[in-house]
Amino acid sequence: MLVTTGLPSGPLGWLSAQGMALGHRPIYAMMAGELDLQPDDDLLDVGCGSAGLLKHYATHVRHVAGLDASEVQVGMARKRLADRLAAGTAEVVLGDAAALPWEDARFSVVTAYGCLEFVPDPPKALREMHRVLRPGGRALVTLGLPSDEASLSGTSNEWGFWRWSEADARRLMEEAGFGDVSVSPPPKFGISFQLARGAKPASTAAAEPAEPAGARIGG
Repeated sequence: MLVTTGLPSGPLGWLSAQGMALGHRPIYAMMAGELDLQPDDDLLDVGCGSAGLLKHYATHVRHVAGLDASEVQVGMARKRLADRLAAGTAEVVLGDAAALPWEDARFSVVTAYGCLEFVPDPPKALREMHRVLRPGGRALVTLGLPSDEASLSGTSNEWGFWRWSEADARRLMEEAGFGDVSVSPPPKFGISFQLARGAKPASTAAAEPAEPAGARIGG
């Protein structure tokens, strides 16, 4: 996952990354099912970790790309996707979710699991995900739930993890420019997150992110 502090590093980071790769498999399977990935899709996974989603659930799509802030995770992802990297149908980048190194409208699908909860500026990261989506493209991201929605929604907790109420999660997506937004209660994985879905409007004018009114959520 993409975090700003406590990034997996060294031997212990490698062991931690291995554990995360196993633990996240059911979540990646669920996300792939939600997305209904097709052979002509170009998929970007932001906060890709060791490429669990790309390796196991996107083998049939045209092109996959992953970005993570952990050198350990990126190294693991490149090993797992070595065949596709050699074939030119994959890329894995060490980078920042708020400054994606791809041109506008590069991808048809963007995903992010366990990423937006940790970055310093979630709205900016979402605007970047919207930017690299082509018109009509779809996004599926996780957003952390507050333990106390009245007091913690749209704030970071004592560990620096962002949390949002369902209403704020919806507004966060819409202010980034996404349409057809829906937010689901947390899946039953024993993890406190909700799924937010959105699409980049086919109209160029409608696809421009709106400036938030008043204080922005989470950034």
